[in-house]
Amino acid sequence: MVIWNQQFATGFEIIDQQHRVLIANVNHLEELLHSTSPTREECEFVVYLVDFLETYANVHFQQEEGCMAKYRCPARAQNMLGHENFLGLFRDYKQRVAAEGFTVDLLRKLHADTSSWINGHILKIDTQLRDVVPV
Repeated sequence: MVIWNQQFATGFEIIDQQHRVLIANVNHLEELLHSTSPTREECEFVVYLVDFLETYANVHFQQEEGCMAKYRCPARAQNMLGHENFLGLFRDYKQRVAAEGFTVDLLRKLHADTSSWINGHILKIDTQLRDVVPV
């Protein structure tokens, strides 16, 4: 489980709010993965949640990249590469599901990779916005 705290803060409230939404939904996915006998609705919601995370990323990344460009953040190129890597997690997941079929193990891998990415990316790259934000 990823716990949002002030270490994740970028200095831009809208970006921070969006990060909280991302973390909450990844944590929700984790909760659903612990269900030993999920209902049909829960299974359908998992599919929806994965689609939401991918769509969320596309919208959020555009806003965040624009913010980094506006304030000439030195981490801008690294940020864009990190975003491409995140989207790659979803491309890989979808390709594997298409080839192997849906499995809980694939979903667990997606969750683990996404959680790891959040901790690495937001804490190491996105937070560099704090250094360029005018006070």
